[in-house]
Amino acid sequence: MTGLLLPFSWLYGFGILCRNMAFDLGLLKSTSVGVPVISVGNMTMGGTGKTPLVEYIVGVCLAKGRRVAVVSRGYKRGSSGVLVVSDGERVLANVDKGGDEPVQIARKYPKAIVVVGERRVEAARKAVGEMNANVIVLDDGFQHRYLRRDLDIVVVDARKNLYRTRMIPAGERREPMGSIKRAQLVAFSRADAVKEGGGWERWLSNQYRGPKINYQYKLDRIVQIGSDMGFVARDLKGKKMMLFSGIGDHQDFVRQMGSAGMEVVGNARFPDHHAYTEADLKWMLSRVVQTGADGLLTTEKDYIRLSGNASLLNRLTGGSQLYYARIVVEIVNGQGILDALIERCLSGKAA
Repeated sequence: MTGLLLPFSWLYGFGILCRNMAFDLGLLKSTSVGVPVISVGNMTMGGTGKTPLVEYIVGVCLAKGRRVAVVSRGYKRGSSGVLVVSDGERVLANVDKGGDEPVQIARKYPKAIVVVGERRVEAARKAVGEMNANVIVLDDGFQHRYLRRDLDIVVVDARKNLYRTRMIPAGERREPMGSIKRAQLVAFSRADAVKEGGGWERWLSNQYRGPKINYQYKLDRIVQIGSDMGFVARDLKGKKMMLFSGIGDHQDFVRQMGSAGMEVVGNARFPDHHAYTEADLKWMLSRVVQTGADGLLTTEKDYIRLSGNASLLNRLTGGSQLYYARIVVEIVNGQGILDALIERCLSGKAA
């Protein structure tokens, strides 16, 4: 099947190459919204670990007293056009309308403005003009060049060699390899999962000579849904857990929870951004009984999606103890580089 799709990948890559050339030559224009814009994007489809870094940058900007707005498309949301998920004072949209990741950010950072829209320039203008945002964090913005950015961060999964990844639709890559030269910073996620000198260094050295950082995920705490009780990993050490998720990299979630000391007695992988159903609930509760699990454990993003269906969530928590894992970013190498680039961007100096 992959071989049959290769001609379409070549056509797709040629189209992206022409589009990028049009931006580089000024035939297509990037629009400024008058405030610093930090873009966090990637070169591939799927879970590279971008959202935790977006949240980290939002936290940094808020700590500096900035009125920050997160702008994204709002992937798989049940609405269209520009929508304010949060005005920085209250959450205005549920997960069905706003999308799981925007609602997650809005709940985690109540002072952050969150706006979704297919046209990111319009969404950013709304945040600046109507809600007085003075910095934009553009989520998944590497390909969306219509919005001018002051700092372009590309997240790369450190376990993968992009050089061996084919273009869409035969593979996961969204851009030709040379596109990474546009980045002002390459951020390697899941740096704990690879050894120094991995395959990514070989292709990167030929394509990109800018600053790099490495980061990994750290389990912040595990929250019991319904009671909002928070636990650190050692509190659940040895507990039998049935894991489930609908994220880009389910196996990495399983690996992390196992490393935290829990006994993973079963796990279920659903499609990314999955909308859970009654049938899913019944099956998961039956698996809890079959495996003798002490509870169900999922990701924060999955909990956000489940919270959009209160009846389903209540039945799930009534049938088993239900937890979600809150993950934060830990910068392994390059903390000073990232801080300096953010500070330079916020001061009005392009990277």
